[in-house]
Amino acid sequence: MLTVKELKARYKSTYFGFLWAFINPLLQMIILSIVFKFFFRIQVENYSIFLFSGLLPWMFFSLSLTSGTSTLIDNRDILKKVVFPREILPLSAISANFVNFAASMVIFILVLAIFGFINFNQIIFLPIAIVLQLVLTLGIVLLTSALNIVYRDVAYIIQAGLILWFYVSPIFYPLSFVPEKFANLYSLNPTVGIIGLYHYSVIGQDFPSTLAISASFVFSLALCLIGLLVFEKKKANFADYV
Repeated sequence: MLTVKELKARYKSTYFGFLWAFINPLLQMIILSIVFKFFFRIQVENYSIFLFSGLLPWMFFSLSLTSGTSTLIDNRDILKKVVFPREILPLSAISANFVNFAASMVIFILVLAIFGFINFNQIIFLPIAIVLQLVLTLGIVLLTSALNIVYRDVAYIIQAGLILWFYVSPIFYPLSFVPEKFANLYSLNPTVGIIGLYHYSVIGQDFPSTLAISASFVFSLALCLIGLLVFEKKKANFADYV
């Protein structure tokens, strides 16, 4: 119910409504394509498709982190007046963004399939990327939402951190662009394996290294476990801080 409520509030009184979930990343893709392809001369085949296949999951990830981190504060009235499982609030924030992401991804895949860009031997890796990203996102949001209700600076740290995280993730450049001497260190970033799987499944670009995929699995599971433990420990006192 909270997910539906959030989606209705987000698109209330808009002309295009739910289509904004697809239009926003499309506009961003067009701008970034022009900048990186024509000004920075990034030479990647079907670059717009490559970029869009990384932008869609990134926007889901970043929007989930920003809205999920502040969800307990934003719903302080409910926290004070209603007894319910507190996990519902961060889960609803993630779910609302996932609905947008899933709808946009379906449209994207269908368009690519119609024009013959999809390789069905590669698209099977897409569910793996999605599950990994959901686990990672859930873990971080549970952790940051629990901390943010006590330390309000956490939301601002997340916003600033996402700017840096965008540039150190292979969203607008392929994995092959990373200097070899930094490749192992770079692969420890949990979004590298995940975004790499999206790129590979959609357009067949640079299958992530074993290290990158392993790091994504390990960090996603570890952060999810930590997030669950921290949230469980602090949730009884949430109402005292709002």
